[in-house]
Amino acid sequence: MNFLSFEFVAFFIAFLLIYWLPFNALAVRNVMLIVASYAFVAVFNLQFAYVLLGYSLFIYVLANHADRFLRPRQIYMLLAVGIVSLFVLFKYYAFFQETIQTALLAMGLQVDLPILSLLLPIGLSYYSFHSVSYVQSVQRQDLPKAPFNQVLLYLCFFPSIVAGPINNARHFMPQIQNQQRCLLEPKRAFFLLTLALLKLFLFSAWLAENWVDPVFADPGGHSPEQNMLAVYAYAWVIYFNFSGYTDLVTGFALFLGFRLPVNFNAPYLALHLKEFWTRWHISLSSFIRDYVYIPLGGGRQGWGRTQVNVLLAMVISGLWHGAALTFVIWGALHGLGVIALNLKQRLWPVRVSQRPLLGYVHKQTARLLCFNFVCLAWVFFRSDSLEKAIWMLHSISTVQLHVLLAQYKYEVLALLLLFLSYPWLVRMTERLQAKSEQVQWWYYPVVLAAVLSLALSLAPDGMPNFIYASF
Repeated sequence: MNFLSFEFVAFFIAFLLIYWLPFNALAVRNVMLIVASYAFVAVFNLQFAYVLLGYSLFIYVLANHADRFLRPRQIYMLLAVGIVSLFVLFKYYAFFQETIQTALLAMGLQVDLPILSLLLPIGLSYYSFHSVSYVQSVQRQDLPKAPFNQVLLYLCFFPSIVAGPINNARHFMPQIQNQQRCLLEPKRAFFLLTLALLKLFLFSAWLAENWVDPVFADPGGHSPEQNMLAVYAYAWVIYFNFSGYTDLVTGFALFLGFRLPVNFNAPYLALHLKEFWTRWHISLSSFIRDYVYIPLGGGRQGWGRTQVNVLLAMVISGLWHGAALTFVIWGALHGLGVIALNLKQRLWPVRVSQRPLLGYVHKQTARLLCFNFVCLAWVFFRSDSLEKAIWMLHSISTVQLHVLLAQYKYEVLALLLLFLSYPWLVRMTERLQAKSEQVQWWYYPVVLAAVLSLALSLAPDGMPNFIYASF
């Protein structure tokens, strides 16, 4: 069931009417959310609900009762084994099967490993991350042990189970236990829903269908100039898609009385890669920092080891996105980019120019270089295979400027204007959100209906997909 479908909208409105009936039992509302979340998962596939329930029971026993006879290190090892087993079984088996068979064949051994055709359970990557946060928080005594129904709800909460954001247990569990739960910032929630519709239908879906998907499906059948334009367009497709999804589910959560973490903060304003990762998919960046980079040693073991830890963390981040060499390369590129930035800052520390004009030029140049590097890495992230990614890069290297400006001047102008106006769009969105709090209630249904009508009339047919739901 798509969050943008009429079926979901009808279900959500009906659910809200029942959910906010005037009863004071928090446990009843939590049970209602659990039932709704499992029903949502089961609509995709009933087996997914069984996997989620079984995994939730495993986490509850591990976090709440295993400390009676196991040490924290042993609990963490069991947690790691459980997560890796699920990921290998459902997400990475085909990748490892092919890799192992190829390696054995190179050694002269013909081994046919069994073929498994298993669907990736919806939300697996996200509720497994949530489980890490809960188990560690309990073991460190940052959180008290929660009852089973609260653990169930934390892992299955439907607004964030499909594609995040990743909810830290220390921030989310108290919301589950809050006896004073109420409707939160309804005007802001309506504004976020409206913004999400614009991002998902008008910008992301239209660019994907007309500029991106056809080219990435067959880069060899398109000109070098079209390949280049598709790469830059994809940077905006994935941004509008994922940030639009985050706006959407954040609005849903506010209607239910929950606050989700901020997941985007104008990432294409970043002046370097480290800043980019404090602005893009912030909940994932924070998770990788707290549960991968710091446990590896972080920056505590010397400059050289720090760079190794950076690279390992980013490669693991890439591998989390998918079992393909393209994702590993994407993560490695970002890791190497951060290492190069650290080396540059070590050898040539940044000096702030006292001249405003030079400072402005330096800032805009840095932003342009960061954006282009991110776009280069998106080639591997989006490509269906390594061969297509390499072909696309080779094709782009043969772009002729006069052909680009002669045949695609309007497309170039549109992308250039989008990049240049992005800071203004960010500020305008912030101002509109602030002003939306002052708007009378009766305007909201009118504005939402107008935006929805506009989006449906101008956007491509069909419901936009959520890119990060496949991860």
